Amino acid sequence: MKIYHPIQEIQASGIATAGISLRHGGVSQAPYASLNLGEHVNDDPNAVKKNRKILFQETGLTNLHYCRQIHSAFVVHVNNEARPVAAHAPEADALVTAQRDVALGIFTADCIPIFVLDVETPAIGIAHAGWRGTFARIAVNTITQMGTHFGTRPNNCQIHLGPAIQKCCYTVSTELMTQFTAEFGSTVANGTNLSLQTANVNQLLEIGVPPDAISVSEFCTACRTDLFYSHRAENGQTGRMLSFIRRNAKN
Repeated sequence: MKIYHPIQEIQASGIATAGISLRHGGVSQAPYASLNLGEHVNDDPNAVKKNRKILFQETGLTNLHYCRQIHSAFVVHVNNEARPVAAHAPEADALVTAQRDVALGIFTADCIPIFVLDVETPAIGIAHAGWRGTFARIAVNTITQMGTHFGTRPNNCQIHLGPAIQKCCYTVSTELMTQFTAEFGSTVANGTNLSLQTANVNQLLEIGVPPDAISVSEFCTACRTDLFYSHRAENGQTGRMLSFIRRNAKN
């Protein structure tokens, strides 16, 4: 059984490996059935631990760093001095590194996992973008922090927006839509339905990421609960997928 979806747009570079877990192949019971990777959703902690072991064995993931996501624009720089994240996870919504021996991860169930690869340095980053993070420009801030720490330039970045809720299913208030169209343009709106993907793409283009370096997943998590968890479609009681990125050992 396939338990994760590889991000081919990132892996094609040969520099990094990236993927997002699917909801099948684990041991969690409903409403978290079955490969829930999130510790914060009231699932049995032992089941989450077993699920992570299953995914790590399948993907070869080791030394995974992640954060306590708070819908912010805060970015964590993972370096030699940073402890492996577990109980002491920092509050943030993105991580960046240039190390070969670590993997970076974020958890989602409708929000967008944004994978960032600098093909020149090469540094990597990953961000969690719900509407708050998108409005706060978490994707742009991730690249900015990669520039500060590693010399990353937007025109050298390969970016993929992973499976997330899409405008077909994401209805928002008139007030929120007005704020988004004022900030990111009318293309983010389809009536009362909001495209977080378009809002993120527009801000990435604005800072100089080439259009052909940005790809967007075809999957809507709310439409495809056979494959993914969806906080909105499942009324807030569901598990979390893990999105991850790591540099390959030889690059």
